[in-house]
Amino acid sequence: MLWLCLLTLWLAAPVQAQPATGASPQPPILVRTSVAPAQGAVVGQRIALYVDVLFRGEMPRPPRVTVPELPGAQIIRFESQATTINDTIAGTAYIGQRFEFAVYARHGGSFTVPPATVTVLDRDGNETSTVHGEAVTVAVAVPPGVDVSKPVIASNRVELDESWAPSPTTAFRAGDAIVRTITRTAADVPGLAMRDLGFAAPPGVRVYVDTPVSRDEVARGVVTGRRTDKVTYVFEQEGRYALPEVAQPWWDLGAGTLRQASGAGVAVAVTAAPSGSGLGQSVGGGAWQLMAAVVAGAATIVALLVWALPRLDAWRARRRQRWEASEAKAFRDLMAACRGDDATGLYGALATWRRRLPAEAASRLAPLAEPLEQALFGSPRGMWSPPQAKRLGDAAQAARTALLVPDRQAVAALPPLNPGAAVGARAPLQQVLNRAGDR
Repeated sequence: MLWLCLLTLWLAAPVQAQPATGASPQPPILVRTSVAPAQGAVVGQRIALYVDVLFRGEMPRPPRVTVPELPGAQIIRFESQATTINDTIAGTAYIGQRFEFAVYARHGGSFTVPPATVTVLDRDGNETSTVHGEAVTVAVAVPPGVDVSKPVIASNRVELDESWAPSPTTAFRAGDAIVRTITRTAADVPGLAMRDLGFAAPPGVRVYVDTPVSRDEVARGVVTGRRTDKVTYVFEQEGRYALPEVAQPWWDLGAGTLRQASGAGVAVAVTAAPSGSGLGQSVGGGAWQLMAAVVAGAATIVALLVWALPRLDAWRARRRQRWEASEAKAFRDLMAACRGDDATGLYGALATWRRRLPAEAASRLAPLAEPLEQALFGSPRGMWSPPQAKRLGDAAQAARTALLVPDRQAVAALPPLNPGAAVGARAPLQQVLNRAGDR
């Protein structure tokens, strides 16, 4: 009986050791996703999205990481290097990189960020495989008093600087103009996330708004967004005009309160333009009458020039401002940008052109910006090429023809991008727009 028990224990010993010797190894690639802050975020605040890509043993080459679009939020990858990280998991050494994205929620609620897509590269930079991360959910609150109908800024520091040229105390005459420049700076908020300012003016004053310029700075992982808006007011007639203030509401993350950065309005006095002067009493007598007529004619010409030249300059300025603010000018700038390889400049030109289109047409052209946004904000620079810019320009030109030419048969129909296509062939709007994003 004793020997039978010993035999049973001896046979069982290898079975108990088998799980330890036959345990499956750790996976070759791990993708971990996290957000900060994990809780307590508010609308408009920068939420850091971290995507850690870890390779078992060694990393042949840093991978490419993209994050899909998130409805109701803006996801941006700033121009910065990924951080190298090391970790030991269940006794296995891993090395990899941490990729950081910024998420800006545009309304309150629960947001689920889609899984990141990781493209694995070999030592020569060739794609070898694709790995997906995991979705992550973050709750976003709306602080009291915050209006989410427009883009919200939540930061620890927001500044607004304003300048006027010439000075508002200048002696203005009808036809003169004044230029207002407003620069907003915010910590951890890019210029693209700032709201459009409303520039109102009283009757008798025309307003011409330039394309805003956004210039962000990234220093040691800290983003400082900067946006400059320039507007020109042209006084059409004499009077006293109050140009209203502009305001940028923002939520102070440190103090937990709603604040407002504002640019004060000014009062401008405008007098009438100089008028022509008449001739005094006539002087009798032949030669004197001729001389008086010559002097009077010369005086009249001088007076007309004095009166007309400022108006001519003002007319030219108004015409130039109308052209600068027109859809045609914005489209010409877009076509020029499509002939280069500056993705940031092309993105700004495309956004300006869409703002000057009718609202319905602008909304239908949203797919044009998708491949460009993916190249700028969803992956490192270098993913945008001149052929892609040319395809975007071709699609924009075809879309403009279909959306803006009157008496079209169907708004959704566009001529083929291939000049050799059969006469009368037409393609759906979405199909043409998709061609702009083909790589």
